[in-house]
Amino acid sequence: MKKSILSIILAVAALTATAQNTYTLNFDPVLLSEELAKENVKIDSFYLADFVSQEPITEKFALQGNKIAISGKVDNPQIAALILEMKIEYGIRTNRFPLFLEAGDIVITQDDWMSCRVEGTPLNDAMFTATREIGQASEAGDRDKAIQLTKDYILAHRNDLTAALMLTALPHSTVADVKKVLPLISQCGEVVQQHPLTIQYKERLNKLLTRPQEGDRFRDFAVEYEGKTTRLSDYVGRGKYVLVDFWASWCGPCRKEIPNIIAAHEKYKDRNFTALGVAVKDKPEATLRAIKDESVPYPQILNSQAIASELYGIDAIPEIILFAPNGTILARGLRGNEIEKKLAEIFGE
Repeated sequence: MKKSILSIILAVAALTATAQNTYTLNFDPVLLSEELAKENVKIDSFYLADFVSQEPITEKFALQGNKIAISGKVDNPQIAALILEMKIEYGIRTNRFPLFLEAGDIVITQDDWMSCRVEGTPLNDAMFTATREIGQASEAGDRDKAIQLTKDYILAHRNDLTAALMLTALPHSTVADVKKVLPLISQCGEVVQQHPLTIQYKERLNKLLTRPQEGDRFRDFAVEYEGKTTRLSDYVGRGKYVLVDFWASWCGPCRKEIPNIIAAHEKYKDRNFTALGVAVKDKPEATLRAIKDESVPYPQILNSQAIASELYGIDAIPEIILFAPNGTILARGLRGNEIEKKLAEIFGE
């Protein structure tokens, strides 16, 4: 009898331990699917991958209907990404949804086709509750508040993985930005400092210290497309203020910035000013479709791939740089209301 009772206790304990290590992930990408349908594109398959190495965590699953469901075991929380694959005429197009893979029921919900919430487990709830508040501050034009909220979160969570991912959201487009982020990393716990994402991020920050900064002269590059060579110097350093948007069609934040750039272009185009788009790491066909969809009126340099981003040390897009008439950099990392504020300062508005 004693042996039977002990066996039952051990079995229950084993089942409980197993249950504690299991996860489910559910996502109904209806809004994204509707947007993709406008381009006659469908989600073909999906899987989970490590966020940093991009190595698969699960096998690849074919999409059945329009529901995504994955379940499995995870011993320790990790930073992962849900990868959605679409087969298109020139290859594979992917969408990545960052998340924390941990025990529990994880649910991804879309607010619109370009953004989503990940909820249901402790790390995901903490991270995405914070990013919602930060996003609201940013959308209200209070960039300082958004940055402070991000810093406060990192220090409050310095010993969990969410801080490693949140660190990458801090501004790091200028030397001054980088010099503020590096000390913040040193205040985090070992679990954050030793995570591959933080190590990789710190390496990028140190590289950014050597890239062209405000006050430096522009660095020229040449891009070939359909037998024609286009250079940045065809536009920059020719006596006009030039607002250059390094972007890609697949980048949601890039698409959100386009109306701000169009507004600036239309307002100041007759006052020694022009906007310019530089498509990075994007297929020209996709870039052209996005230009048409967004009714972009200013010129574009297509097919720069990694040439422009490597030359200017760009590790995240959009990267919006304002060049002076003589070709020196006046500002980097402009976003939203900052674009109009800077131009109003120049043109005396």
